[in-house]
Amino acid sequence: MLTIRRDPFPFEPARDLLGIVRVIYADAHARGADPARLRGIREVGAELRTAIDLAKRHPPGTLGFSSAWVRVERATTQVGDLVDALTPAAPLIRTAIARAKKRSPPR
Repeated sequence: MLTIRRDPFPFEPARDLLGIVRVIYADAHARGADPARLRGIREVGAELRTAIDLAKRHPPGTLGFSSAWVRVERATTQVGDLVDALTPAAPLIRTAIARAKKRSPPR
């Protein structure tokens, strides 16, 4: 059952996570990750994007806003599953820098 939420939606952290997911995807794509992995990363990004969009369109206390909260919480857990303690940050940071400079990610 969906719990009605009235607390402020975490727009900034959700956008931060979406950016991180985009970098994870770009790095995985550049490294030739298998299609299933890429699809899984895209799905997490889509869930974050949907959550942000729902929270923008629906006021607190509505089903749409509450659904946004459920989606962002679920996606947050899924982002944590995309990396582990052995995932080096350096390649992700290099990919993010390259994207910011609008170049191809380094390999």
